[in-house]
Amino acid sequence: MTVSVNRTAKVTTLTWTRTDDPQSHITQAVEGGHLEAALTLLGLQDYRDLASLPKAQRAKLLRHTAALADELTRRVRHLTVAHRHRGASWAELALLLMDDSEAHSTTRSIYNAGLRQMGLTSTDAGTANA
Repeated sequence: MTVSVNRTAKVTTLTWTRTDDPQSHITQAVEGGHLEAALTLLGLQDYRDLASLPKAQRAKLLRHTAALADELTRRVRHLTVAHRHRGASWAELALLLMDDSEAHSTTRSIYNAGLRQMGLTSTDAGTANA
């Protein structure tokens, strides 16, 4: 994948090619306003900043950011399944996902959600859910 972010003192450019985005998810995130909304929210300091936005702007930011968050959550779940199937331990996954190697229960929940979204069970996936 050749998606890249190039930064200078004045501008940042996001670059990708069609081969990097065969299902148009990146294109949709950018052209649909999802990425812009998420970055706008990240730039706001706190709740007061969010609450002071006009209602229509808050609604637009919420809709677009939620859409991007849903897609990223799905991808995190699938990546968790892939990483586990390639030999990652529960402790390693918990550290990567929550910065807490003891958070096995939450990690397994993410893993199991990924299996469900993929239409698999732990038996189908060829791994023990130990």
